[in-house]
Amino acid sequence: MLPKTFFTHIIGSILTTRIDHADNGSVLFTLDMSQETHFFMQDNHLIIRQNNLQDIVILDERISPADARHLLNTLTDALIKHQKIKLLRRRIVWSLIFIAIIIAVCGQRLLPTTPPIQTSLLQPSDQQPAPWPLTPSVTETVQLPTLEPYREPALTIQPPSPAWATLANNLRDAAGRKLFTVPLTTDHSRTLYVFSDPLCPHCRDIEPTLAAIGKNYNVEIFPVTLVGKQQTATQVIPVLCALPENRLALWKALFNDSPHAQEPSCDIGEKALAVNDKAFAAYGFPGTPQLIADDGRPVPFSALENDEKLAAFMNANPEK
Repeated sequence: MLPKTFFTHIIGSILTTRIDHADNGSVLFTLDMSQETHFFMQDNHLIIRQNNLQDIVILDERISPADARHLLNTLTDALIKHQKIKLLRRRIVWSLIFIAIIIAVCGQRLLPTTPPIQTSLLQPSDQQPAPWPLTPSVTETVQLPTLEPYREPALTIQPPSPAWATLANNLRDAAGRKLFTVPLTTDHSRTLYVFSDPLCPHCRDIEPTLAAIGKNYNVEIFPVTLVGKQQTATQVIPVLCALPENRLALWKALFNDSPHAQEPSCDIGEKALAVNDKAFAAYGFPGTPQLIADDGRPVPFSALENDEKLAAFMNANPEK
């Protein structure tokens, strides 16, 4: 079997890797490189590690261990090339600045002497600048594969984090406002919060699991546009425009292949979705779906294997 061919491009802080073709190949993954990022091999899988985030393992049935090592080499070459380009651009910018300073100094010497301006005639303006508009940007749609946080085989309880309580309170308050979420199930003592994009393949796969979890826990969905971007927004905004008790049926309809009537959009739904996207980015979540317990702990996928493992995770006290 011939090895896979990978193509990696870095535009700004976004790294995109495709399979088989540089422009039209299937997108394997995209990554925000604004944080310090490391790539390495472990257990024949390519692992991505970023500061303050969980490790991500690239799982794709098309990629063999040999392909994963080849992908690591491709990523390394792309990062080195990108760094060289950054250094070259930096040198060019400093050269242009130096030239501009020389021209300004020489030009100043050639100017004739002019009378001083009477600064008493310059009165400050009472007008204030308009505030910066906080409107969500629309970017190109990028298809992402399944990205799962890398974990040890055994279910472990993470050490306590002071940020958990803040995250839990923020999610609970946001869900309580009934503007930003789709309540999947209610009337239970414990709650799970889920950041999900209906165009994310793994989000679609996990929907039946969330329905089963909802028999014992409240499940609150925070829709985001990580994968589908504007296409997701077109589908999700009408859901958030509906009354809270009507959102579940509209949300489930997004996962059915059968055609359904397009619901009306509204300004409140658009702004609510934009807030969800900003929160998702601010918390630094690695991908969708992202599950959070009501105490702020991220829920590992290994805890979803059965009811016993999920109960053990939810009832564990990491401070003991």
